[in-house]
Amino acid sequence: MEEQIAPIQLDPLLLPFVEAPDESAAGVCLEELLALISPVIRKIVGRKIVSGAQSSEDDCQESLQQIIKALWQCRANPQQHAIGDFRRYVMVVASHVARHHLRAEHPAYHSLRESLRHLLRSDARFALWERDRDWVCGLATHQNQLPAPSTNSRLSQLLQQPLAYDEVILPGRDAQSVAQADLLQAIFVWLGHAVAFDQLVKIFFALRRVEEFSPLADTDDEDARSWSEILPGTEPPQDEEAVWRQFLEKLWLEIEQLPPLQRIAYLLNFTAGDGSLEIFWLHGVASVRRIGQAVGLSEEQLARVWENPAMPMLDDQMRQQAARLTDYDEKFALLWRYLPLNDLVIARLIGTERQKVINLRKSAGDRLARRLAIFKLDRGHSVRA
Repeated sequence: MEEQIAPIQLDPLLLPFVEAPDESAAGVCLEELLALISPVIRKIVGRKIVSGAQSSEDDCQESLQQIIKALWQCRANPQQHAIGDFRRYVMVVASHVARHHLRAEHPAYHSLRESLRHLLRSDARFALWERDRDWVCGLATHQNQLPAPSTNSRLSQLLQQPLAYDEVILPGRDAQSVAQADLLQAIFVWLGHAVAFDQLVKIFFALRRVEEFSPLADTDDEDARSWSEILPGTEPPQDEEAVWRQFLEKLWLEIEQLPPLQRIAYLLNFTAGDGSLEIFWLHGVASVRRIGQAVGLSEEQLARVWENPAMPMLDDQMRQQAARLTDYDEKFALLWRYLPLNDLVIARLIGTERQKVINLRKSAGDRLARRLAIFKLDRGHSVRA
């Protein structure tokens, strides 16, 4: 007897689009989805330098076209074309598009880069592993170490002026003529720790006197900003990205520990960086389903939202669609489109006054600030919730 494969559970974020009553309503939902994922796509293709800004924009457009096609297929037949993790799907599509163009426009670069990747995997002296969705490499003894930050003294020097250190790394030998494996070993021994694969490529190419071409987009040196001032979709400097994600994960875990009413007041009017709760979704910290579970609204509370006259953006068609939904994930996915809610709506939802909602949210913010007071970004600036 053949094993039955469970169907993919549709990402709740796509439910309003899939279940929209007509093409016009679906088009509105589609525009909202595209606006949401555009920062994710630009973040990914922005790391791939192909032929400049125009090629980067071409990558964005091609990625969007593929995603739009998949979304319409999903709407036409959600059982056969279900997308279970929309954010992950978007990232895969954008990465494939950017990688395809990179290979097509720079075959020599790609060939040498892949030969390094193969050497790191096949030579027992070395190791290549994935950490936090990035590739890290080093000697076999370095395996599973965290990559050193770019502020590390030797790594920073080597990234900034690689040619000034070739005699130190390979005394009496020519970095252009030694075997790849020997040069790799010399680099790792001199550094003494694991490094990001893309950093290794930059260093290796420079020492080989190969025209530099890095798949990582240059990052402007911006003034340090608190987390609440960084808009969703903007990329923290590369050295801060892991710390930034770590902070968001810590913040989310603390949010989940808030008392229920504080959690509702805080999350339904979460506006840090003018990004609403999308900031957690965009960085892969929490799915829409998990966010909905954290909010934890009752059937009665959800009904109060749809009946609330303070939500004029809800037309009769959307209210009817809300009334037809039976699953909590579906209902919260529809509510997601209208977040953040104003305090009057939240007050009616939980059966209290507007000032009480403000007080609940302030209490939540104060508690989070205390819990996260010691958390700091790499640049040394304290982070407050």
